[in-house]
Amino acid sequence: MRPHLFATIVGLGLAAVTTSATAEAAQSRQSQPRMRFVEMDRNGDGAITRAEWRGSDRSFRAHDWNGDGTLSGDEVRVGGARETTEDDYDPARRPEFRNWTERGFANLDRNGDGQISRAEWYYDREAFVRADRNRDNSLTKSEFLGNDVDEDREDRFDDLDVNNNGRIERSEWHGSGDAFEWMDRNNDGTLSRAEAAGGEFAEQDLFASLDANNDNLITSNEWQWSRQSFLRHDRNSDGQLSRSELTNAELSAAGAGAVGTAGRTIELDAARGWMNTGFDVRAGETITFEASGTVQLSDNAADTADPAGSGRRVQSAPLANANAGALIARIDNSPAILVGKRQTITASRSGRLYLAVNDDHVADNLGHFIVVIRR
Repeated sequence: MRPHLFATIVGLGLAAVTTSATAEAAQSRQSQPRMRFVEMDRNGDGAITRAEWRGSDRSFRAHDWNGDGTLSGDEVRVGGARETTEDDYDPARRPEFRNWTERGFANLDRNGDGQISRAEWYYDREAFVRADRNRDNSLTKSEFLGNDVDEDREDRFDDLDVNNNGRIERSEWHGSGDAFEWMDRNNDGTLSRAEAAGGEFAEQDLFASLDANNDNLITSNEWQWSRQSFLRHDRNSDGQLSRSELTNAELSAAGAGAVGTAGRTIELDAARGWMNTGFDVRAGETITFEASGTVQLSDNAADTADPAGSGRRVQSAPLANANAGALIARIDNSPAILVGKRQTITASRSGRLYLAVNDDHVADNLGHFIVVIRR
């Protein structure tokens, strides 16, 4: 065989081997589970620590399902399902849906038409809006399972809007680029609250929503939260829940976003600005606040405040005549009022309750207040 012909054949053979190896490597990469938040994994170890996380503490905790301080495994896998172990059902607010599995879909698709309508959805509206890609007000099984795209269903709008400007920029978004694109309906490069969180839903009866077979009983298979919370409500230990075992207060529309007499505890991040508590209050009702903790109001470690404030004033803060760093509240967009360490107020209007620290620039703040709210 002529030398140049032999070299040509060998070269073609090596090219074929190289092409085959490249194809196999590409196929191997495609077969590997895709990672959520991959751009935050700075050291490339397949896990994300709080130091690597780009976002608020509340946002990190929402994704840290097992509470170990690191996002890993199913927590960072696109389509990963959360296995709930804690007592996670909170009757004092609209429930967060966590059972994004085929069984969860079957439980919610009560009429068996292969989709979940808003009328069949009792839970927090933001998760529904994120999953409803075509905006037809119903979820197909493919949309519900969400195995091919990350809409970041765990994060709420207020947790993502770190700079509190009423929009989510791409730098604040934690989901995939594809999800951002289809939610950005006006193509302005940001997500408004309407685009990312949607409007209000008609209130649904939680018991009826859970009672998939309409037998007026809720079994553990129909229950959407942890085993612990099911057992806590099963007062007669018969393995099923009657309507009487879920009190009227837990099922009422007011109870879905209201403060119970036993109190609700909120962790207020000093760097968040106005925090949506998720609570709706009614005009004329009495609300009591008890707050504790210490926050830092600037890069100066000595510049601290408790809920009563720091002792200095900030003219451009929401309450110029109140101490900087003091705990303040408002209802929707009404004027701010001073709360401090302990305060009882009468709601001047009906609406959503917001909390904040009294400061004009919150981005450099550190720490949090613990606020207990009672009515």
